[in-house]
Amino acid sequence: MSKNGKRAFIGIDIGGTKSLFALFDEGFEVLAEEKFRTHQEKGGVRAFTKRVATCVKHLMTEARARDLRVKAVGVGCAGDIDMREGAVRVSPNLPFLTGYSFRRPLERLTGAKVFVGHDVQTALYGEFRLGAARKARHIIGIWIGTGIGGAVILDGRLFLGASGAAGDIGNYLLHAVDVSQEIPRKEVLDSVASRTAIAAEAASLAARHHALVLRKLSGTDVTDIKSGDLAEAIRRGDKPIERLVRSRARVVGAVVSNLVDFLNPDMVVLGGGLVEAIPELMRREVKKSILAHASPRAAKALQVKVARLHNHAVTGGAAKLAVDMFSSDPPLDLSRL
Repeated sequence: MSKNGKRAFIGIDIGGTKSLFALFDEGFEVLAEEKFRTHQEKGGVRAFTKRVATCVKHLMTEARARDLRVKAVGVGCAGDIDMREGAVRVSPNLPFLTGYSFRRPLERLTGAKVFVGHDVQTALYGEFRLGAARKARHIIGIWIGTGIGGAVILDGRLFLGASGAAGDIGNYLLHAVDVSQEIPRKEVLDSVASRTAIAAEAASLAARHHALVLRKLSGTDVTDIKSGDLAEAIRRGDKPIERLVRSRARVVGAVVSNLVDFLNPDMVVLGGGLVEAIPELMRREVKKSILAHASPRAAKALQVKVARLHNHAVTGGAAKLAVDMFSSDPPLDLSRL
């Protein structure tokens, strides 16, 4: 590989269901990708680390074949991320990654600078710099997948909050519950409107023979029901599944309407596996619910869009954020976290 080769970047999306790796050129076009199921059937964190290394090595080989120099690697991972150390503090959907450091192994594998961030924050940054939100200034991002994640951009800057946790909309409380420590907070957005929660209700409908198309497609085991299955069932006329998905999308919209009134954004961006599978249905239902509940003045300024980078929102956003964080004008000040 020539020392004068053009620059390239690697973006990594560690999600609750799958992990996606991408090699980008200087214009952030995808040149190659690798992926695997995040939860390994055997081997735990050691098997995960091995798969990460294999995917990165394949992308590095592709970069060398194209005479490209990988200059930065960005990682977006679900959970509480220590961005200064490049490690996962804790990830509710990926408990085996608690305390896991991405930075050092990736530096050794690539020789590049590495930045690790929260998956939805990196995804929204990608949409802001490269995708659907390039003309917006105040943006709420909602990603619906294994869980529901959120992120916020205010006045053109990614807003992290006091401890980096800004945007944790999945923990939004829908109904008041007993505050004793013995009783978990069950009525939160994650437990009602995530793809996982919708799949659980869909499996119940299929088991009771109320969703015959879905039952034929994927059976009655919740672990077998993916976003694509829900989308295909709706396309084939499975009305109970369509009603279920629409109703949960309206719950998301009602929750977001509170944030629209509070923050007065000019855009809401929707992403994640469920949105990718049924983009227009999800956008319409969320938007209708926001408009039904938000104040007219705040709603008038708002656009609701689907993520344009699709399944590469996190990979592209993480790579772009890594590049920008190692520039002369980094977009985030991590010294206060």
